[in-house]
Amino acid sequence: MSFEPVLVEDREPEVIDPAAWRAAMGAFASGVVIVSSLDGDRPVGTTVSAFSSVSLSPPLLLVCLDHKSRTREAILQTGAFGINVLSQGQSGLAKLFAGMAATDRFNDVEIAPGPLGMPLIGGALAHIECRLHAVHAAGDHDILVGRGLELGTRPGRPLIYSQGRFHDAAE
Repeated sequence: MSFEPVLVEDREPEVIDPAAWRAAMGAFASGVVIVSSLDGDRPVGTTVSAFSSVSLSPPLLLVCLDHKSRTREAILQTGAFGINVLSQGQSGLAKLFAGMAATDRFNDVEIAPGPLGMPLIGGALAHIECRLHAVHAAGDHDILVGRGLELGTRPGRPLIYSQGRFHDAAE
């Protein structure tokens, strides 16, 4: 059996239905993080599943944030952000920080400033404080690359996001 390569520039771009795209992307299970920063002296944050390690040396990670995100704006202003890797049992926090309309997300949430001053959420499996390293426009989101400067971890199981729902990790 042989295959003829099809060059991307030789193909007409197909219009993919956004709902079908979301369903296909939802088939990939991912961890859940809350990205946090400061808007002046007020903490801001949002739930993200588009998060990944990029490089070990230097320690770089990426997170994708919508152009309309208050958290994105705060990160661009401060040049710093925190990553809070959520543990199982924290789906309520993930939902709280996922809503666009929520303005006082940090009310009644256990937080403490990290060594670099970023708001870090209690009970998270890992905290990483980052300096903004690069920003790349990508459609209606930006890819923010952060350089990890401080981190901490604790034992536990991660919260997972797949097919539009939060799941606790299995054994």
